[in-house]
Amino acid sequence: AVVDKITIKAKREKNSPQIVKSLLYSSKYALTLEEDAQLKIINDFKDGIAQSEAPTKNVLESYLANLYWQYFQQNRYQFYNRTKAETKIDTIDFRTWDLSTLFEEINIHFQNSLTDPVLLQKVKVNDFKPILQDQKGSKLYRPTLFDLLAHTALAFYKTPENNITRPANKFEISNPDLLCEANEFIEQELDLSDKTSLQSKALGVYQELLRFHTKNTDLKAFVDVDIARLKFVHQNAVFTEKDRQFLEVLKNAAEATSPQPVSGLYSFEIASYYNQEGNSYNPKTNTTNQWKQKEAVELCDLIIKQFPKSNAANKSRDLKARIVEKRLQLKGEQFLPINKPSRILVNYKNHDSLNLSAFKVSNRDLQKLDKLHPETKKLGFIQKLKMYKSWETILKNEGDFQNHSIEVLVPELENGQYIILAKAKEKSNSFAYTSIQVTDLALVETRTQSQHIFQVIDRNNGKPMHKASLKLSYQENYDRAFLTKIFTTDSKGIVKIPFPKKRWTSIKTMISSGDDAAYFGDYFINPKYDKDERNIVTYKSFLFTDRSIYRPGQPLYFKGILMETFEGKSKVAINESVFVTLYDVNRQKVSELDLETNDFGSINGNFIIPISGLTGEYYLEIYGVSGLVKENYYFSVEEYKRPKFETSFEPITDSFKVNDSIVVTGKATAYAGSNITQAKVTYRVKRIVNFPRWYFWYRPYFNSPPQEIAHGETITDASGKYQIKFKGIPDNTIDKASLPIFNYEVTADVTDINGETHSTTTTVRVGYHAMTANISINESVDKDKKDNKLTVNTKNLNGQFVPAKGVIRIFKYKAPSNVLR
Repeated sequence: AVVDKITIKAKREKNSPQIVKSLLYSSKYALTLEEDAQLKIINDFKDGIAQSEAPTKNVLESYLANLYWQYFQQNRYQFYNRTKAETKIDTIDFRTWDLSTLFEEINIHFQNSLTDPVLLQKVKVNDFKPILQDQKGSKLYRPTLFDLLAHTALAFYKTPENNITRPANKFEISNPDLLCEANEFIEQELDLSDKTSLQSKALGVYQELLRFHTKNTDLKAFVDVDIARLKFVHQNAVFTEKDRQFLEVLKNAAEATSPQPVSGLYSFEIASYYNQEGNSYNPKTNTTNQWKQKEAVELCDLIIKQFPKSNAANKSRDLKARIVEKRLQLKGEQFLPINKPSRILVNYKNHDSLNLSAFKVSNRDLQKLDKLHPETKKLGFIQKLKMYKSWETILKNEGDFQNHSIEVLVPELENGQYIILAKAKEKSNSFAYTSIQVTDLALVETRTQSQHIFQVIDRNNGKPMHKASLKLSYQENYDRAFLTKIFTTDSKGIVKIPFPKKRWTSIKTMISSGDDAAYFGDYFINPKYDKDERNIVTYKSFLFTDRSIYRPGQPLYFKGILMETFEGKSKVAINESVFVTLYDVNRQKVSELDLETNDFGSINGNFIIPISGLTGEYYLEIYGVSGLVKENYYFSVEEYKRPKFETSFEPITDSFKVNDSIVVTGKATAYAGSNITQAKVTYRVKRIVNFPRWYFWYRPYFNSPPQEIAHGETITDASGKYQIKFKGIPDNTIDKASLPIFNYEVTADVTDINGETHSTTTTVRVGYHAMTANISINESVDKDKKDNKLTVNTKNLNGQFVPAKGVIRIFKYKAPSNVLR
């Protein structure tokens, strides 16, 4: 009631912020109190829009678009599983729409929110303070209502999540002229023919924002929009040399706005780009960008020096801090031999030297250490332990601010458990630690059908350890207190433990042999399972219907055979009582027959399909009175007309590459054998991107929405044939080196003169490569035989054999010179 009073008063006073605020509050209460609240809220916003004028109307349009967008984000799985409809199935209930319809509706409302930009540009953001979460300095970058609404729309238009089928004239940022200075970009004429493209609409909004802020004397908002626009174009561009051009434009923009502090923001983006390039450095595979991090730091220092109190300087300080941050990590073998020098791997960044220490610890110490948080508490705990040994090591620091790795020497240590701690010699809070165990013992486990076997060996030479003591601490089924059992190894170092009645879990093992002791875990031992020795008779039914699809009212005839199996032998089951029941699509019983198998184990009968009710998938259930058989058999009930012709595509035998002209041939033939001539053929070609299996071994999941390549109409000729021609247009956003395969899905709907329609689909696979080759050979080859065979199979991308010539090279693996532990 209070909200309603505020709404009436706000409308009477034409108080835009309060009108919007009251509608937001009523929506909040509706979510809590009402059923179908989402639908009611949407309708309330629509009513509010119809009753409002600008700028209130623009704000409500933006909120409505965001409500649709948020609903999609929460229920995207539902929309991805829906096929596109030509029209809205329900113009009111948006929850029934397909993805294309929803995205178009969101676009319409965002576009409506930006109508009358001149008026919106005059409305200061302070006028809507009651419905805004104000952040310090935000008014410098979003000074007007137009800025707020435009950037809200951009959040939608910039999303990569747009899994709708794209048209043949799909918009792509393929024009290098779009990656240019702001004054040139404003004058660019955008291609808006692709109505489904969010990218083209985003560029249009950027143009409006830049055009508006060009008049400002304070360039903060202008530069903020321009940098966002440049990053968006660079990220989504498909033309070559976009990286070089991006840097060039940033440098030109920095010079054009110099000596104003905002010029530092362009320079900061250059430093950020250098940092990204530097992150790709790998000492083995990519050394090109080793010094990019250093270039980024130098540029950050220059920005801080030129504009020390600017936003660009603050960003540069943060970036520099991340780059010069010291990092340290230790990685070592879990077990090391007694009194023998070994190595430990140090991964480090921005370190010159390290102090390393070895602390001897117990199991209890390690358990306490694992429970401590944060890391500073762990350091304090370790430093309170008694130090066993300490040493220093010099690290190679090239001053490139990159991650490096080096193996450092670990001195000889006696039997026991240790924590190795590494700290920087220079003043730094950076530290790292790892735990190791020094022992000459190793534990091997295996299982048989009735036993769990442990074997204790010397880890240096594999010699079995005779009369070693194994102390097992365990729980039964993860429950109750720990139990303890002690075993002694035989002459082969083996302990055999018969499977217990209850599962042994969380097993910790202590092994001692002479002066050597070691700890191992976690293990588990399965319980003993008693085999069911009973011989059980099992039944299996086979049911056959006279057809797989029926019309309502038709009779259904069936015949079945019942088999019984005992001790591995099967025979027909005679004189067995069974029920056969007919169920409809709603799993409701329609009719039932009580039958008995004859001397041949068979049954037969018939049902009448109901005339009324839903069509769809029906099923027969056969149930044995003994309860040992209960199986379902499905069939279809449809109002169908017997087809008079069929259509299909001829196999794809040719090889194609991208941008080739492709022709697929189809044919329509009557079941009587004659050709279907002068039939209307409506076709569409859709492209879907696939990758080789190895692509996903080390790359993230890639999702490319389908794109329509061609559509049109043709007719069948005198022989009933028709041809569909299209060009194998590739997806230019995908790297050629990934060897993508473009699947062109061709669908044809053929309608004869009587109006009967049938469809067929085929797929043409096209890539930057035209052929695949597979090699197969036996896993084991007898080197003494002279007739060992190697099979090479060459096919085009459509699976058809193609002849080819090539060279086969056989390489012998080079064996390692020594065995690694």
